[in-house]
Amino acid sequence: MRPALAIFAAAVLGQWLVPLFGVWQHERVIARGVPLKIRCAAPDPYDPFRGRHLAVRPEESRVPKPAGMPDKGTAPVWATLVAGDDGLSRIESLSLEPVTGPHVIRLVAKWQDRNDDGEMVFVEWPFDRLYLNERLALGADKLVAERFRESQNMVAEIRLLEGRAVLTDVLIDGVSIREVVKQRAE
Repeated sequence: MRPALAIFAAAVLGQWLVPLFGVWQHERVIARGVPLKIRCAAPDPYDPFRGRHLAVRPEESRVPKPAGMPDKGTAPVWATLVAGDDGLSRIESLSLEPVTGPHVIRLVAKWQDRNDDGEMVFVEWPFDRLYLNERLALGADKLVAERFRESQNMVAEIRLLEGRAVLTDVLIDGVSIREVVKQRAE
């Protein structure tokens, strides 16, 4: 009976350690990661199946195909980001081979049939939503849609560490979405 108890204990321990490791990695990126800002496109509509969140879509989603990428399918790529004069980061280069550095992020490149130019691919960023407090999130999508039409200046703040990215905030005209929603609620 002892081997069964040991297996059970290992399973219980594993059920706790796997999620805790994920949380630890997330918090580590936030604490030690390099802060970067990326311009965002218009937000997608609210999705009721994922809970209260703000949809975030980086503007730079169609980029030149990296050398050696096949004309069909998907491939993991490593993007080197560089900050422009305006403080916003953009993709400087893509590589099919792993690259390291403080400004490198792992993305997924997709070739799509609707692609008119075979030299361009679509990239998926590792974040697409910012979760907010339930009270704040209720009006955030609507507010962002209104403010985005007026300003056209939505920026995602991320932290980047060892190729992993964590979305920490969304700024509209330089002000945190959390602050904008709080001010509107008052």
